[in-house]
Amino acid sequence: MTAKTPPPESPKPSGWGPVSRYVAANVLRFRTDRGLSTTRLAAALKELGHSIPATGITRIEKGERRVDTDDLVALGLALNVSPAALLLPPTEDSETPVQLTGQVDLPARKAWAWVDGDEPHAPTDRDRYGQVLRFRLDSRPEWDRDPIRKMYNAVLKETSDRNALASQSGTFSMENGQLVLRSDDGREVQRLGPAKEG
Repeated sequence: MTAKTPPPESPKPSGWGPVSRYVAANVLRFRTDRGLSTTRLAAALKELGHSIPATGITRIEKGERRVDTDDLVALGLALNVSPAALLLPPTEDSETPVQLTGQVDLPARKAWAWVDGDEPHAPTDRDRYGQVLRFRLDSRPEWDRDPIRKMYNAVLKETSDRNALASQSGTFSMENGQLVLRSDDGREVQRLGPAKEG
């Protein structure tokens, strides 16, 4: 069993959730990995049109200043990482639990899949594939949805067809010597019997 990844300690832990503490630790980690001083990082942020003074960066890293969403995006750009890389902690392996809120812990691989928009944080076993596709569809901009929408619509049709067969809902009729099951919305679900040669 792997140990849970605790959020880094912060001098102001009350009111600071685990992700705020991960961001503070990750800013420090990426900044030092890149050999940047707080002054150089502040200058890079200023070039991007977002001002955080060197003292502000120090306060972020010490957990004395919160990072808002505009800060997060600018820091990601300046440190050349995605905002997601600032949100989650580095872990030893993919199964290490990551605390996201006071009530939600996920294995690191699931936390990353959620942050990257690949999978909902808690899909149920019932229609799991459809839930994942719906999550991906909702997590993408309109111009990038067509391939996902096609997969999602196929899953909806397959689920509807499966439900119609399982519950025998819909209508049966004889067409050209074949028994045809149609779903309640009129789509053909199944056709039984030999096709008539015509």
